[in-house]
Amino acid sequence: MKLLTLSDGYGDSMAVPDWYSKYWKWPEIIQLMTKGLELDNRSRYGAGNEFIVNELKQHIGTADVVIIQWAQPNRLDLVLAHHDPTFWKDVITSDPIYGDNVLDCGGDKFWISSASKTAAVVEYHQQYITARQHQLRSQIYVEYAKLLLEQHKIDYRFMLVDDSEYLEIDADWICHEPFKGMSDFKSKSKYRDLELGIVQPTPLVTFDFIKQYIMPNINLPWRDHRDIDAVENMLYRHYQEAIKNRND
Repeated sequence: MKLLTLSDGYGDSMAVPDWYSKYWKWPEIIQLMTKGLELDNRSRYGAGNEFIVNELKQHIGTADVVIIQWAQPNRLDLVLAHHDPTFWKDVITSDPIYGDNVLDCGGDKFWISSASKTAAVVEYHQQYITARQHQLRSQIYVEYAKLLLEQHKIDYRFMLVDDSEYLEIDADWICHEPFKGMSDFKSKSKYRDLELGIVQPTPLVTFDFIKQYIMPNINLPWRDHRDIDAVENMLYRHYQEAIKNRND
């Protein structure tokens, strides 16, 4: 079975602290909790919903099952196709966090700018596009993704990074409460006291979410209870090792 996953940094296991190299995100933890699953994880730190839906369009033909975790709506995924590329090239180069976050998507290049503090991106959000317009755009992206997946007869689930009641779209959602994001679950997990102040939840919190809400809601080749418990124990050992690394 081939699983395609898309998200922002919540699903990108490259975006982790140096002292916690096994700070795995939900796509990789799902792979640990299943047998014979071929994972194609297209998540990227800082990704917005425009990039996510374009990645879905490019890779939908390779998937049997798709799980998308929609990001915050107010992000700029910039297609680099300007007649004069100098201005944005300089902006991207000047960004200390997202300066290397240029990705190919089909025949286009996207700069995944997320929370860039560069003057150009800040001005874009403050002067040109309102939060409401971002929401309206994301509604269209989610509705398009649903139609595309249904057209291809692909089993899918949608999840959320942050609370997104504005969507109000009838689809196959996995949320701990209606339109609540995984960021909200961090404070409700049985492992909430092990959170480390990192934006994305710890692997143990993510594991808890998967076990409670993803496993019962989607037909993947899940391991048996004994193996699932072993994964949980392994993640706890990794947590303890990481705390030691941080304190050394």
